[in-house]
Amino acid sequence: MNTRKIVLTGLLLAICIAFQMLKSLSVYITGPAVNAILLLATLYVGLPSGIFIAICAPLIAYLVGATPIINLLPIMLPIIMVGNALITIPVHFLKERNLPLGMVIGSVLKALFLFVFVCLLVLPGAAIPEKVATAAKGTFSITQLITAAIGSVIAYIIYKRLPNNMQ
Repeated sequence: MNTRKIVLTGLLLAICIAFQMLKSLSVYITGPAVNAILLLATLYVGLPSGIFIAICAPLIAYLVGATPIINLLPIMLPIIMVGNALITIPVHFLKERNLPLGMVIGSVLKALFLFVFVCLLVLPGAAIPEKVATAAKGTFSITQLITAAIGSVIAYIIYKRLPNNMQ
C-alpha cells in the first residue's frame, strides 16, 4: 500500500467509526453507512482496505462500547468481522464485469452468514436476557440484508458519480 491508500483507508475507517457511534439513531442509518463505506473502500482503495475496515471497525466499536450486544457476547465480534468482509469480496472480483451483481451477492452473503452464525448458532445457547436476544435476532436477520442493500445502492451512486482514478 502506498501513502495515498493508507490515508484513504484511515479516513474511511474514521468515518465508519463516527457512523457506528450513532447506533442509537437507527440501524437503518448506521448499517447502510457502514456497508457503503466498506464497499467504497474496496472500490477505491482495494480489497485489503475493505477487509481492514471490516475487521477494525467492529473491534473499535466494541472497545469504545458502541455495540452493547458484543459486550454481552464477545464471540460475536469475529462473526461480525467476517460478515463485514464477506460483502467486500464479490464486489472486488465483479467490479469490472458486473458491479451491481457483486453488490447483490455480497449483501446476500453477509446477511446469510450473520443470520446463520448469530441467529442459529450463537443466540440459541446464549445466556442473555430474552429481550436482548429478540432484538439481536431482528438485527442479524432480514435487517442485515436490507441495510447491506441500501449501503450497496449508496456506494454504487457515489462510485458512479466520483472519478474512478482516486487510486
